[in-house]
Amino acid sequence: MNYNYKVQKELHSEYQLLNRARSRRQHFEKLIDSIQERIAELETLYEKLETDDPDFAIHAEVERVLYHHNASPECSQDSAVKKAG
Repeated sequence: MNYNYKVQKELHSEYQLLNRARSRRQHFEKLIDSIQERIAELETLYEKLETDDPDFAIHAEVERVLYHHNASPECSQDSAVKKAG
């Protein structure tokens, strides 16, 4: 038996797995950062809205943030999790 070949093949396979895992980790780190930013934006807007400030700019900002959230590619987090799993 040629153990050198088998070990080399297994080593190559493990490196491929490692590279895919690193890629997924980077994707999820970016996704987490994006979600945290949206949460902070939404919390800030929610606090402003609770003051019942009639300022139209606040409502326009809410519309912008909600539209941006719903239109962003990261919005489909379930598909990202399924794709990485």
